[in-house]
Order: sequence, then structure tokens, then C-alpha cells
Amino acid sequence: MILTRFKPIQKAVFVFTIALASFSCSSEDSRYKPEEYFTSGQMEAIKLQLVLKTCKKPEGAVSQPEFEAYYQEEGKTYQWHFAHETDKGFYFLISRPAPSLYGKRSAIGGFFNTPDHMQIRGFKEIFHTFKMKPDELLKNGGILFEKMVNGQDLRPYYHSRAKDKEGWIEFPDDLNYYDSTSQSWKMRLDAGR
Repeated sequence: MILTRFKPIQKAVFVFTIALASFSCSSEDSRYKPEEYFTSGQMEAIKLQLVLKTCKKPEGAVSQPEFEAYYQEEGKTYQWHFAHETDKGFYFLISRPAPSLYGKRSAIGGFFNTPDHMQIRGFKEIFHTFKMKPDELLKNGGILFEKMVNGQDLRPYYHSRAKDKEGWIEFPDDLNYYDSTSQSWKMRLDAGR
């Protein structure tokens, strides 16, 4: 066995390092995987509903088949990164392509409930990020997701409040908020006062 070559203190350091590496890789990454909560069929059905609620609407009058085809195509570009279940429903983080020459994406963090794990209800967008490179989006989006799930204040990450003036969150901010009734972002009427 490989451990017989090491002195007792080296064995302890080696075992501790292996244990720490396996814990850190599994604890942070696996607890928010959507696959932990949904089957692949449920994930696709819910992702399509998230696309319907977050995607730019098709322009002009389109037929039902065109409408469905548009959202099916848009759905192929979305990625579902994180999910977390609470007693009230699910937090999510999805991303979509953003206009960019460098393959950047923007993320949407939010909440919904789904009594049957198929149809979403109580949908709410909590934040939109600025566009970022995919690896940067995954890292920064993961930090924002963890804070959202834990009910922590996201305002320090608003662009208008970030100390380095490179906040990660585009919406909401001091001027814009999410209206749950219309399920859209709106500007505060009293923002200039």
C-alpha cells in the first residue's frame, strides 16, 4: 500500500489532504445541482417554462407552431446551473447567451414553486447579471446564488453600489425593480426624487 512508505505525520497530512479535496469538490458543487431535485424530463419541462418567462418575446404576430418553435430554439441556448429546494419552493440560476463577440452569457437568479415538479407557479426573478465569460459567470453566479439562497443582501453587488464600480448585478438596482404581478422589470416612478 502507498501509505506504508510515509512516516506517521506524512500519512496524516496525506489522508487529511485527500479528505479535504473530496469534501470541497463534492459539498459546494453537488448540493445545488438541478439533477438532485428533478428528472431529466422534469428539468426540460421546467427549463422551457423558465425560458417562456425570461426570454425576449418573438416580434410580430406569429402562429402557435412558430411561437412554440421559437421558444424551443431559445431553450436550447439556456443552461440551468443551480437549483435549491426550500419548504416554499425552488431557487434557480440559469444563463443565456448575451450579445458578445466572446461568447459571454448573462445569468438570471430567481424563485418558483412547483407542486407537481412539472408546472411552475409563484415565479419571481430576483436578479439579472451583466454579461460575463462562462467561467466567470459560473463563479460569480455561484456566489450570488449562495447569497440568494441564504437570504443575504445582494445590494453590494448592484452595479450602482459596487465599491469597484464593476458590480455583477445589472437588475435590480436603485432605479429598477421586479414586479411580480406583471412578471417584468419596471422603473421606479419616484427614482429621481
